[in-house]
Amino acid sequence: MSQDRRGCFETGLKAIAVLMAIVLILSIPLALGARSFGRVLFRPAILTEVLRQSILSSPVLEDAVQENQLSREFFGLISDGEDEIGRYFEYLSPGERDEIFRALLPQDWLENQFAQLLLDFFHWLDDDRAYPQLALEVAPLKAKLLRGGITTFVDVIVDSWPSCKPDQVDRMQQSFFERGVLPQELCEPPEPMRSRVVDLASIGFEEQVRLLPGTIPLIEPDAAPEDMLALKEQLRFYRAITLWGWMLPLSLLGLIMAFAIRQWRDFGRWWGLPLLLGGVGTFFLAMLLGAGREDLVSTWAGSVAPGTIFQDLVRDILEALYTAGLRPLWLQSAVIIALALLLWWISRRSRSKGSSAPAESPRTQQVDTKILEPEIPDLEDEETGEPPSGIFG
Repeated sequence: MSQDRRGCFETGLKAIAVLMAIVLILSIPLALGARSFGRVLFRPAILTEVLRQSILSSPVLEDAVQENQLSREFFGLISDGEDEIGRYFEYLSPGERDEIFRALLPQDWLENQFAQLLLDFFHWLDDDRAYPQLALEVAPLKAKLLRGGITTFVDVIVDSWPSCKPDQVDRMQQSFFERGVLPQELCEPPEPMRSRVVDLASIGFEEQVRLLPGTIPLIEPDAAPEDMLALKEQLRFYRAITLWGWMLPLSLLGLIMAFAIRQWRDFGRWWGLPLLLGGVGTFFLAMLLGAGREDLVSTWAGSVAPGTIFQDLVRDILEALYTAGLRPLWLQSAVIIALALLLWWISRRSRSKGSSAPAESPRTQQVDTKILEPEIPDLEDEETGEPPSGIFG
Protein backbone atom coordinates (compact mmCIF):
# COMPACT_ATOMS: atom_id res chain seq x y z
CA MET A 1 0.00 0.00 0.00
CA SER A 2 1.43 3.38 -0.99
CA GLN A 3 2.02 6.20 1.48
CA ASP A 4 -0.87 8.31 0.14
CA ARG A 5 -3.37 5.49 0.22
CA ARG A 6 -2.27 4.54 3.75
CA GLY A 7 -2.75 8.15 4.87
CA CYS A 8 -6.26 8.28 3.42
CA PHE A 9 -7.13 5.00 5.13
CA GLU A 10 -5.95 6.27 8.53
CA THR A 11 -7.91 9.50 8.03
CA GLY A 12 -11.06 7.52 7.24
CA LEU A 13 -10.66 5.38 10.36
CA LYS A 14 -10.26 8.44 12.54
CA ALA A 15 -13.32 10.08 10.99
CA ILE A 16 -15.38 7.00 11.83
CA ALA A 17 -13.90 7.02 15.33
CA VAL A 18 -14.97 10.66 15.78
CA LEU A 19 -18.56 9.74 14.86
CA MET A 20 -18.51 6.82 17.29
CA ALA A 21 -17.12 9.10 20.01
CA ILE A 22 -20.05 11.50 19.49
CA VAL A 23 -22.52 8.60 19.75
CA LEU A 24 -20.67 7.44 22.87
CA ILE A 25 -21.04 10.86 24.51
CA LEU A 26 -24.78 10.90 23.83
CA SER A 27 -25.41 7.26 24.78
CA ILE A 28 -23.67 7.27 28.17
CA PRO A 29 -26.29 9.42 30.00
CA LEU A 30 -29.20 7.59 28.35
CA ALA A 31 -27.79 4.12 29.04
CA LEU A 32 -26.89 4.87 32.66
CA GLY A 33 -30.23 6.56 33.32
CA ALA A 34 -32.16 3.67 31.80
CA ARG A 35 -30.19 1.12 33.81
CA SER A 36 -30.65 3.04 37.06
CA PHE A 37 -34.43 3.01 36.71
CA GLY A 38 -34.55 -0.40 35.01
CA ARG A 39 -32.83 -2.18 37.89
CA VAL A 40 -35.47 -0.75 40.24
CA LEU A 41 -38.40 -1.79 38.05
CA PHE A 42 -37.19 -5.19 36.83
CA ARG A 43 -35.12 -6.60 39.72
CA PRO A 44 -37.52 -8.43 42.09
CA ALA A 45 -35.38 -7.99 45.19
CA ILE A 46 -34.87 -4.25 44.69
CA LEU A 47 -38.47 -3.62 43.68
CA THR A 48 -39.78 -5.58 46.68
CA GLU A 49 -37.68 -3.57 49.10
CA VAL A 50 -38.63 -0.22 47.57
CA LEU A 51 -42.33 -1.00 47.52
CA ARG A 52 -42.22 -2.50 51.00
CA GLN A 53 -40.83 0.73 52.39
CA SER A 54 -43.21 2.92 50.40
CA ILE A 55 -46.42 0.94 50.97
CA LEU A 56 -46.17 -1.19 54.07
CA SER A 57 -44.25 1.41 56.06
CA SER A 58 -46.54 4.20 54.94
CA PRO A 59 -49.76 5.08 56.80
CA VAL A 60 -51.57 5.57 53.50
CA LEU A 61 -52.34 1.86 52.98
CA GLU A 62 -53.37 1.47 56.59
CA ASP A 63 -55.70 4.44 56.34
CA ALA A 64 -57.18 3.09 53.11
CA VAL A 65 -57.89 -0.30 54.69
CA GLN A 66 -59.33 1.25 57.82
CA GLU A 67 -61.59 3.61 55.93
CA ASN A 68 -62.78 1.10 53.32
CA GLN A 69 -62.40 -2.47 54.57
CA LEU A 70 -63.32 -1.79 58.21
CA SER A 71 -66.64 -0.31 57.18
CA ARG A 72 -70.23 -1.37 56.94
CA GLU A 73 -70.18 -1.26 53.14
CA PHE A 74 -67.29 -3.72 52.89
CA PHE A 75 -68.84 -6.35 55.13
CA GLY A 76 -72.15 -5.82 53.38
CA LEU A 77 -70.51 -6.73 50.07
CA ILE A 78 -68.80 -9.88 51.30
CA SER A 79 -72.02 -11.08 52.96
CA ASP A 80 -74.14 -10.70 49.80
CA GLY A 81 -75.58 -7.34 50.81
CA GLU A 82 -76.65 -8.39 54.30
CA ASP A 83 -75.11 -5.74 56.54
CA GLU A 84 -74.73 -7.84 59.66
CA ILE A 85 -71.05 -7.40 60.59
CA GLY A 86 -70.12 -3.98 59.28
CA ARG A 87 -72.33 -2.12 61.74
CA TYR A 88 -70.17 -3.37 64.61
CA PHE A 89 -67.35 -1.06 63.42
CA GLU A 90 -69.46 2.08 63.33
CA TYR A 91 -68.19 3.58 66.61
CA LEU A 92 -64.51 2.67 66.32
CA SER A 93 -62.02 5.46 66.91
CA PRO A 94 -58.86 5.79 64.76
CA GLY A 95 -56.76 4.20 67.50
CA GLU A 96 -59.15 1.26 67.82
CA ARG A 97 -59.25 0.80 64.06
CA ASP A 98 -55.46 0.66 64.05
CA GLU A 99 -55.47 -2.00 66.75
CA ILE A 100 -57.94 -4.13 64.79
CA PHE A 101 -55.97 -3.58 61.61
CA ARG A 102 -52.85 -4.98 63.27
CA ALA A 103 -54.80 -7.98 64.49
CA LEU A 104 -56.52 -8.73 61.18
CA LEU A 105 -53.53 -8.04 58.90
CA PRO A 106 -50.22 -8.83 60.65
CA GLN A 107 -47.11 -7.12 59.31
CA ASP A 108 -45.29 -10.37 58.53
CA TRP A 109 -48.26 -11.67 56.50
CA LEU A 110 -48.41 -8.44 54.49
CA GLU A 111 -44.69 -8.57 53.71
CA ASN A 112 -44.83 -12.24 52.67
CA GLN A 113 -47.85 -11.68 50.42
CA PHE A 114 -46.26 -8.62 48.88
CA ALA A 115 -43.03 -10.43 48.05
CA GLN A 116 -44.93 -13.45 46.70
CA LEU A 117 -47.06 -11.29 44.39
CA LEU A 118 -43.98 -9.71 42.86
CA LEU A 119 -42.30 -13.10 42.41
CA ASP A 120 -45.42 -14.47 40.70
CA PHE A 121 -45.49 -11.46 38.41
CA PHE A 122 -41.87 -11.91 37.31
CA HIS A 123 -42.39 -15.65 36.87
CA TRP A 124 -45.24 -14.81 34.50
CA LEU A 125 -42.97 -12.39 32.68
CA ASP A 126 -40.45 -15.18 32.03
CA ASP A 127 -42.78 -18.06 31.14
CA ASP A 128 -45.30 -18.64 28.34
CA ARG A 129 -48.58 -18.15 30.22
CA ALA A 130 -51.02 -15.58 28.92
CA TYR A 131 -52.38 -14.45 32.31
CA PRO A 132 -50.47 -13.91 35.55
CA GLN A 133 -51.76 -15.86 38.53
CA LEU A 134 -51.78 -13.21 41.23
CA ALA A 135 -53.74 -14.01 44.37
CA LEU A 136 -53.71 -13.33 48.09
CA GLU A 137 -53.24 -16.36 50.32
CA VAL A 138 -55.73 -15.75 53.16
CA ALA A 139 -55.75 -19.30 54.52
CA PRO A 140 -53.18 -18.47 57.25
CA LEU A 141 -55.33 -15.54 58.38
CA LYS A 142 -58.45 -17.69 58.50
CA ALA A 143 -56.69 -20.33 60.55
CA LYS A 144 -55.36 -17.75 62.99
CA LEU A 145 -58.74 -16.07 63.41
CA LEU A 146 -60.65 -19.32 63.84
CA ARG A 147 -58.20 -20.51 66.50
CA GLY A 148 -59.28 -17.72 68.82
CA GLY A 149 -57.89 -14.62 67.24
CA ILE A 150 -61.35 -13.15 66.77
CA THR A 151 -61.91 -12.83 70.50
CA THR A 152 -58.79 -10.65 70.85
CA PHE A 153 -60.38 -7.70 69.06
CA VAL A 154 -64.10 -8.29 69.72
CA ASP A 155 -63.57 -6.71 73.13
CA VAL A 156 -62.16 -3.65 71.38
CA ILE A 157 -65.27 -3.41 69.21
CA VAL A 158 -67.65 -3.74 72.14
CA ASP A 159 -65.70 -1.15 74.12
CA SER A 160 -66.23 1.33 71.30
CA TRP A 161 -70.00 1.16 71.61
CA PRO A 162 -71.69 3.79 73.73
CA SER A 163 -72.94 2.72 77.13
CA CYS A 164 -76.46 1.35 77.20
CA LYS A 165 -79.29 3.24 78.81
CA PRO A 166 -81.76 1.30 80.96
CA ASP A 167 -84.35 1.06 78.20
CA GLN A 168 -81.67 -0.05 75.70
CA VAL A 169 -80.59 -2.77 78.11
CA ASP A 170 -84.16 -4.06 78.25
CA ARG A 171 -84.48 -4.08 74.45
CA MET A 172 -81.12 -5.81 74.04
CA GLN A 173 -82.03 -8.43 76.61
CA GLN A 174 -85.34 -9.16 74.92
CA SER A 175 -83.75 -9.31 71.46
CA PHE A 176 -80.90 -11.45 72.68
CA PHE A 177 -82.96 -13.98 74.60
CA GLU A 178 -85.87 -14.20 72.17
CA ARG A 179 -84.18 -14.16 68.77
CA GLY A 180 -80.50 -14.69 69.62
CA VAL A 181 -79.39 -11.57 67.75
CA LEU A 182 -78.30 -8.11 68.77
CA PRO A 183 -80.63 -5.17 68.23
CA GLN A 184 -80.04 -2.69 65.43
CA GLU A 185 -79.07 0.02 67.90
CA LEU A 186 -75.83 -1.21 69.45
CA CYS A 187 -74.58 -0.24 72.88
CA GLU A 188 -72.27 -1.68 75.55
CA PRO A 189 -74.36 -3.44 78.20
CA PRO A 190 -73.23 -4.07 81.76
CA GLU A 191 -71.97 -7.44 82.97
CA PRO A 192 -72.90 -10.30 82.75
CA MET A 193 -74.76 -9.39 79.56
CA ARG A 194 -71.58 -7.87 78.07
CA SER A 195 -69.76 -11.24 78.13
CA ARG A 196 -72.69 -12.92 76.40
CA VAL A 197 -72.74 -10.17 73.75
CA VAL A 198 -69.02 -10.69 73.15
CA ASP A 199 -69.60 -14.39 72.62
CA LEU A 200 -72.47 -13.73 70.22
CA ALA A 201 -70.43 -11.21 68.22
CA SER A 202 -67.51 -13.65 68.05
CA ILE A 203 -69.81 -16.32 66.61
CA GLY A 204 -71.00 -13.85 63.96
CA PHE A 205 -67.45 -13.01 63.00
CA GLU A 206 -66.49 -16.67 62.77
CA GLU A 207 -69.36 -17.34 60.38
CA GLN A 208 -68.21 -14.53 58.10
CA VAL A 209 -64.58 -15.67 58.24
CA ARG A 210 -65.54 -19.21 57.26
CA LEU A 211 -67.18 -17.82 54.11
CA LEU A 212 -63.88 -16.37 52.92
CA PRO A 213 -62.04 -18.46 50.28
CA GLY A 214 -58.52 -19.73 50.82
CA THR A 215 -57.16 -17.51 48.06
CA ILE A 216 -58.49 -14.26 46.64
CA PRO A 217 -57.54 -13.69 42.97
CA LEU A 218 -56.45 -10.17 42.13
CA ILE A 219 -56.62 -10.37 38.34
CA GLU A 220 -59.53 -11.74 36.37
CA PRO A 221 -58.85 -13.00 32.78
CA ASP A 222 -60.99 -10.35 31.11
CA ALA A 223 -58.55 -9.25 28.38
CA ALA A 224 -57.86 -11.34 25.29
CA PRO A 225 -54.85 -13.68 25.51
CA GLU A 226 -53.29 -11.98 22.49
CA ASP A 227 -53.34 -8.63 24.27
CA MET A 228 -51.75 -10.05 27.39
CA LEU A 229 -49.01 -11.76 25.39
CA ALA A 230 -48.35 -8.51 23.52
CA LEU A 231 -48.08 -6.70 26.85
CA LYS A 232 -45.63 -9.31 28.07
CA GLU A 233 -43.44 -8.87 24.98
CA GLN A 234 -43.40 -5.11 25.49
CA LEU A 235 -42.33 -5.52 29.10
CA ARG A 236 -39.58 -7.93 28.07
CA PHE A 237 -38.35 -5.43 25.47
CA TYR A 238 -38.26 -2.61 28.01
CA ARG A 239 -36.43 -4.85 30.47
CA ALA A 240 -33.79 -5.78 27.90
CA ILE A 241 -33.26 -2.15 26.84
CA THR A 242 -32.99 -0.78 30.35
CA LEU A 243 -30.85 -3.54 31.85
CA TRP A 244 -28.52 -4.18 28.91
CA GLY A 245 -28.43 -0.85 27.10
CA TRP A 246 -25.10 -0.07 28.77
CA MET A 247 -23.48 -2.59 26.41
CA LEU A 248 -23.71 -0.01 23.59
CA PRO A 249 -21.25 2.48 25.17
CA LEU A 250 -18.98 -0.39 26.16
CA SER A 251 -18.89 -1.76 22.60
CA LEU A 252 -18.24 1.73 21.23
CA LEU A 253 -15.16 1.99 23.44
CA GLY A 254 -13.83 -1.22 21.91
CA LEU A 255 -14.48 -0.02 18.35
CA ILE A 256 -12.83 3.34 19.02
CA MET A 257 -9.75 1.54 20.33
CA ALA A 258 -9.60 -0.59 17.19
CA PHE A 259 -10.09 2.36 14.82
CA ALA A 260 -8.03 5.15 16.38
CA ILE A 261 -5.89 4.13 19.35
CA ARG A 262 -2.30 3.23 18.44
CA GLN A 263 -0.35 4.28 21.55
CA TRP A 264 -0.96 4.59 25.27
CA ARG A 265 -1.19 8.37 25.06
CA ASP A 266 -4.13 8.06 22.64
CA PHE A 267 -6.37 6.71 25.41
CA GLY A 268 -6.68 10.14 27.00
CA ARG A 269 -7.99 11.71 23.81
CA TRP A 270 -10.13 8.92 22.38
CA TRP A 271 -11.43 7.42 25.64
CA GLY A 272 -10.86 10.04 28.31
CA LEU A 273 -12.51 12.99 26.56
CA PRO A 274 -15.72 11.14 25.50
CA LEU A 275 -16.05 9.57 28.95
CA LEU A 276 -15.57 12.96 30.59
CA LEU A 277 -18.27 14.57 28.47
CA GLY A 278 -20.56 11.58 28.94
CA GLY A 279 -20.08 11.71 32.71
CA VAL A 280 -20.83 15.43 32.78
CA GLY A 281 -23.93 14.77 30.66
CA THR A 282 -25.04 12.08 33.14
CA PHE A 283 -24.56 14.54 36.01
CA PHE A 284 -26.71 17.16 34.29
CA LEU A 285 -29.34 14.50 33.51
CA ALA A 286 -29.51 13.61 37.21
CA MET A 287 -29.89 17.29 38.07
CA LEU A 288 -32.68 17.69 35.50
CA LEU A 289 -34.56 14.63 36.74
CA GLY A 290 -34.15 15.74 40.34
CA ALA A 291 -35.48 19.22 39.61
CA GLY A 292 -38.56 17.90 37.81
CA ARG A 293 -39.38 15.15 40.27
CA GLU A 294 -42.29 16.89 41.96
CA ASP A 295 -43.98 17.88 38.71
CA LEU A 296 -43.56 14.45 37.12
CA VAL A 297 -44.78 12.53 40.16
CA SER A 298 -47.77 14.84 40.58
CA THR A 299 -48.69 14.48 36.91
CA TRP A 300 -48.46 10.69 36.94
CA ALA A 301 -50.31 10.34 40.25
CA GLY A 302 -53.04 12.76 39.13
CA SER A 303 -54.11 10.42 36.37
CA VAL A 304 -54.77 7.51 38.79
CA ALA A 305 -57.99 7.56 40.85
CA PRO A 306 -58.13 11.37 41.27
CA GLY A 307 -59.73 12.58 44.45
CA THR A 308 -59.43 9.24 46.30
CA ILE A 309 -57.14 8.02 49.03
CA PHE A 310 -55.48 5.63 46.57
CA GLN A 311 -54.09 8.62 44.72
CA ASP A 312 -51.89 9.34 47.74
CA LEU A 313 -50.82 5.69 47.76
CA VAL A 314 -49.84 5.85 44.08
CA ARG A 315 -47.98 9.07 44.73
CA ASP A 316 -45.95 7.46 47.52
CA ILE A 317 -45.12 4.51 45.26
CA LEU A 318 -44.00 6.74 42.37
CA GLU A 319 -41.99 8.91 44.74
CA ALA A 320 -40.15 5.88 46.13
CA LEU A 321 -39.46 4.41 42.68
CA TYR A 322 -38.25 7.76 41.36
CA THR A 323 -35.92 8.33 44.30
CA ALA A 324 -34.52 4.79 44.15
CA GLY A 325 -33.82 5.12 40.42
CA LEU A 326 -32.26 8.57 40.67
CA ARG A 327 -29.95 7.82 43.59
CA PRO A 328 -27.36 5.62 41.78
CA LEU A 329 -27.26 8.02 38.81
CA TRP A 330 -25.27 10.54 40.85
CA LEU A 331 -22.72 7.92 41.85
CA GLN A 332 -22.39 6.59 38.30
CA SER A 333 -21.72 10.05 36.89
CA ALA A 334 -19.00 10.61 39.50
CA VAL A 335 -17.36 7.26 38.67
CA ILE A 336 -17.39 7.98 34.92
CA ILE A 337 -15.83 11.44 35.44
CA ALA A 338 -13.16 10.01 37.75
CA LEU A 339 -12.30 7.28 35.23
CA ALA A 340 -12.01 9.85 32.43
CA LEU A 341 -9.68 12.03 34.50
CA LEU A 342 -7.56 8.98 35.33
CA LEU A 343 -7.20 8.09 31.65
CA TRP A 344 -6.32 11.69 30.84
CA TRP A 345 -3.64 11.71 33.56
CA ILE A 346 -2.15 8.43 32.30
CA SER A 347 -2.10 9.81 28.78
CA ARG A 348 -0.32 13.01 29.85
CA ARG A 349 2.20 11.07 31.89
CA SER A 350 2.95 8.73 28.97
CA ARG A 351 3.34 11.69 26.62
CA SER A 352 5.76 13.49 28.96
CA LYS A 353 7.90 10.38 29.32
CA GLY A 354 8.03 9.96 25.56
CA SER A 355 9.14 13.56 24.95
CA SER A 356 11.89 13.50 27.63
CA ALA A 357 13.63 10.34 26.33
CA PRO A 358 16.37 11.00 23.60
CA ALA A 359 15.53 9.41 20.31
CA GLU A 360 18.34 8.57 17.87
CA SER A 361 17.62 7.56 14.34
CA PRO A 362 19.55 4.67 12.92
CA ARG A 363 20.41 6.83 9.95
CA THR A 364 22.25 9.39 12.12
CA GLN A 365 24.33 6.91 14.02
CA GLN A 366 27.98 6.78 12.97
CA VAL A 367 29.58 3.45 12.41
CA ASP A 368 33.18 3.23 13.61
CA THR A 369 35.00 1.37 10.89
CA LYS A 370 38.64 0.34 10.97
CA ILE A 371 40.59 -1.09 8.04
CA LEU A 372 42.73 -3.91 9.13
CA GLU A 373 46.01 -4.42 7.25
CA PRO A 374 46.81 -7.94 6.13
CA GLU A 375 49.63 -9.71 7.91
CA ILE A 376 52.77 -10.24 5.75
CA PRO A 377 55.09 -13.04 6.75
CA ASP A 378 58.62 -12.05 7.71
CA LEU A 379 60.95 -13.32 4.97
CA GLU A 380 64.11 -12.60 6.90
CA ASP A 381 63.19 -15.10 9.54
CA GLU A 382 62.82 -17.71 6.88
CA GLU A 383 66.25 -16.92 5.28
CA THR A 384 68.15 -16.98 8.56
CA GLY A 385 66.63 -20.18 9.68
CA GLU A 386 68.22 -23.63 9.51
CA PRO A 387 68.59 -25.17 6.06
CA PRO A 388 66.17 -27.83 5.09
CA SER A 389 67.08 -31.36 5.62
CA GLY A 390 66.31 -34.43 3.67
CA ILE A 391 66.95 -35.12 0.02
CA PHE A 392 67.12 -31.38 -0.71
CA GLY A 393 69.83 -30.72 1.89
